Amino acid sequence: MSPTSLLRRFTSRKRLGIGLGILAAVIVLFGLLGYFWLPGYAKTKLETLLSEAVHRPVTVQSIDIQPYTLELTVRGFRVGEKAGGVDADKALLSIDELYTNLSIASIARQAPVISALSVKGPAVRLVREGEQHFNITDLIEDFMKRPDDGSKTMFSVRNITIEDGRFEFVDRLKKSQQEISDIRIGVPFVANFETDEQTWVEPHFSAKVNGAPLILNGKVRPFTKNREATLELKLNDVDLTRIDEYSPIPVGISLICGHFDSDLLLTFTQVDGESPSMVLTGTAALRKLEIENHAVEAPYAAKFDRLDVKLTEINLNGQKPSHAGLVLADAAIVRKSESEAVLSLQKLNVEKVAVDTKQQSATVGAVTLERFKTSMRREADGRLDLVKLFASPPSKSAPIPATPPATSAKAEGGKPWAARLGSLKLVAAVLRFEDSTLTNAAPMMIDPLDLTVTDIDLSGAAPLKLALKASVNQKGGLETNGSLAWAPLMADLAIDAKDIDIVSLQGWAGDRLNALITRGAASFKGNVKVEGTPLKVGVNGDSRFTNFNVLDKVNAMDLVRWRSLDISEIEFVNEPLRVDIKSIAIADFFAYVVLSSQGQLNLKDIVRQDNGKEPSAKAASAAAPPPTPTNSSSPATSKPAPVSIGRVVMQGGNVNFNDQFIKPNYRANLTGLAGRVGPLDPKKPGEIDISGAVDKTAPLKINGKVDTMGKELYLDIIASAKGIDMPTFSPYSGKYVGYAIEKGKLSVDIHYRVEKGELTAENNVFLDQLTLGEKVESPDALSIPINLALALLKNRRGEIDVHLPISGSINDPQFSIGGLIVKVILNLLTKAATAPFALLGSLLGEGEKLSEVDFSPGSAKIAPEAEKRLQVLSKALTDRPALKLEITGRADPENDPAALKRTILERKVKAEKLKESVKKGLGGGSLEDVELKPEEYEKYLTLAYKEEKFAKPKNVVGLNKSLPVPEMEQLMLANINADDSEMRDLAERRAVAARDWLAEQGAIPGDRIFVLEPKVEVEAGGKKSGSRAEFSLR
Repeated sequence: MSPTSLLRRFTSRKRLGIGLGILAAVIVLFGLLGYFWLPGYAKTKLETLLSEAVHRPVTVQSIDIQPYTLELTVRGFRVGEKAGGVDADKALLSIDELYTNLSIASIARQAPVISALSVKGPAVRLVREGEQHFNITDLIEDFMKRPDDGSKTMFSVRNITIEDGRFEFVDRLKKSQQEISDIRIGVPFVANFETDEQTWVEPHFSAKVNGAPLILNGKVRPFTKNREATLELKLNDVDLTRIDEYSPIPVGISLICGHFDSDLLLTFTQVDGESPSMVLTGTAALRKLEIENHAVEAPYAAKFDRLDVKLTEINLNGQKPSHAGLVLADAAIVRKSESEAVLSLQKLNVEKVAVDTKQQSATVGAVTLERFKTSMRREADGRLDLVKLFASPPSKSAPIPATPPATSAKAEGGKPWAARLGSLKLVAAVLRFEDSTLTNAAPMMIDPLDLTVTDIDLSGAAPLKLALKASVNQKGGLETNGSLAWAPLMADLAIDAKDIDIVSLQGWAGDRLNALITRGAASFKGNVKVEGTPLKVGVNGDSRFTNFNVLDKVNAMDLVRWRSLDISEIEFVNEPLRVDIKSIAIADFFAYVVLSSQGQLNLKDIVRQDNGKEPSAKAASAAAPPPTPTNSSSPATSKPAPVSIGRVVMQGGNVNFNDQFIKPNYRANLTGLAGRVGPLDPKKPGEIDISGAVDKTAPLKINGKVDTMGKELYLDIIASAKGIDMPTFSPYSGKYVGYAIEKGKLSVDIHYRVEKGELTAENNVFLDQLTLGEKVESPDALSIPINLALALLKNRRGEIDVHLPISGSINDPQFSIGGLIVKVILNLLTKAATAPFALLGSLLGEGEKLSEVDFSPGSAKIAPEAEKRLQVLSKALTDRPALKLEITGRADPENDPAALKRTILERKVKAEKLKESVKKGLGGGSLEDVELKPEEYEKYLTLAYKEEKFAKPKNVVGLNKSLPVPEMEQLMLANINADDSEMRDLAERRAVAARDWLAEQGAIPGDRIFVLEPKVEVEAGGKKSGSRAEFSLR
């Protein structure tokens, strides 16, 4: 080798050595700088720059740089709060250790490529200091002000880990604090290099939210044209009370407890140029949730054990229908201060929920409620207590909202949403209803209740199908099957209700009833059909009401009760109105009928009248005597009632009648009522056949025909009652007669007929042994000698048998059958006392002529006509032994004197014949026995004329002149004395003649006949002769 070559080689090696030495020196210097100088410089520079950038103190405990492996470790990094603030000693951000390893590939990529990134113990503290103001608000505002150059930064980061992270949120506005601890994040890589865009990034996140575990796992390719991502969200036992301040819970509602679990999967896909698709699947659950609501009239607590929501497929962007379902278990609503739930539900299952926002339709496959229980109570004010659970407190007047714009069921596009429910089921439900307006009323219990509703169109246009079966108060039952729609209303239901207790339901009548149902069950089996416009309602079937008892709340007495009331084959149609009933049968019934002191029947007041006012007692007393109210006016004819009843059958009936219009009250009891009425039809009259008894002892019978449904009332009935004890009528006799009744029995036979608005009635009244008792002071009593009236009416056996015809127009507003009967009876008694002979005459068919007998002028001889009257009178006196007769003889000073003189003249003529007979030795008897023959009259007149002492006409020789008969009569009549004494004697002889005839011919005891002082006087008006004997009764 030449020296030159050697020199060149030496020089070349020397240069290489120098170069390597320099390189080694640079590497050593780089290492020395990286190990010793750069960490300190970087720490100071980092603290200074970051403090200026964030306006907060930034400190770093240490920085460790491995220059040869490109590793960087930062320890004790801390960003404090602003100096001078309340949290100056707090850290906004702190990291225990930050480790990163920069890959040498960064040089080739000309972009940061980090092969590992680890963060340990990061902590972030976020403070809400006011509305829309946080402790980092200024940092966000500064960041938003920075300009965006629009350039894309390429990067690649692998092996990202975050351990033991912590996030604290302090809300000073709501005075709450939230914490996410044990944060662990793992991300294999994140890169936007083209070679890495197709690689899946599968991040992992776990933490504890206020102590509740949270896990997130996912897969994502965020930088490809067709983006794809999945995210798993798992939450376990999240305490909702820690975050309820941020939930949209209304004021007055507070969350007591509750936990949230979830296992959800969110899938995101987006094809380039198309709308993204986001689908959420999985399950979510709320557990042990309880809230309290104080924003209602009746505060309550609502709770449930678990609510599971199954998200089968929820398309968040609405491109496809979403499907879900839910299950709710052990839910309940409990009023404050109560332990029993007012609403409870063992299980709610909602299946196959589908919502299609494009088609604007919502469908629920099935809703099932198992063991749903509710307890309803009707309060004293008439409201349901459940309403108070949803009503605002009365003391708080809610602000009146602005009138919202008119809305419709249609969406913005104009198409209405369609909603449909496949089926709704209630399984073994329990309903309890209690009415607090009723005293000691047992609640209604429906247990169990099973309901199945299918083919449900929530718009109500298409009919749904329902099937219901329930048990009511253990003994009753209800089954219903059929179809129902409500737009328009339509129903076709088959109903079978058995022994439904209606006591607890009567409160819905509110204050409209003065009666209280204390017992009773209703049954119905048939069909109800509703359809058409206008609405047509049709009902047909059989109904039964059993064991009813109705209490009169005003008088606190049983008003009506019965064992059974059957209504068979009902056919009802409302348009046109028509009611057809085959039969009505009532058994073992009782009715308490009261006529009030105002003259009103209590049955009329069962339904309370709002506008009607009861008349005062004074006004009632001033009214007409009848104790029954007058009928309201009605036209003579009216439209036939559209009601037809085949027959009404009754048995075992009792009616207790109490007349409080009379003081003291009158009571009567109709017992053993049985029979039938019918048909009741507008086209033909029906028959009545009813029997019973009055006070169990007096038989009662009613039969005939009646038509109450036709255009005009038609009535033709015959009724009879035998042997009614009369002391019970003492209230009426005391009021209108002035005496109580001590004893007696009443029998009646009546025949009433009403036709064309006119009443004709025949009343045959028979009173046996009627005896008056104590006198009763009454302003309404008749001022008549009532004992005389009764003596006139009684026969020798103590019986009164009278016939009382009645007639009148039922269309007269003042018409009253009861009033008419009382008026006729009072008129009868008045007539008996004031015109007794007129009554006797009417009873015996002789008119008023029995009150006197007429005599020929100047005579006291009983004429044949007078004898006939005396015969009738004697018969009446014989049948009425209690009567005493007074006789007053009368003489007429105008008509009797002349006739009396003629009678005296005749007596004197007869006396002459009698004296002649005596002289001859022949017996002549009395003057009344002497008979004068016409041819004898002149002879004995002449003898009588000679016996007279008055001055007689003389002949020429001074002797008494012989005169013809007329002149002798004229002179004798002129000298016969007929003065007042003679007239009184004539009047007395007339009375004696009547007395003697009655005593001798009529066999009337003399102690019953009294002759009074004779009277001589002219009859007033001269219409009547005074030549008579007058009778009066005592």
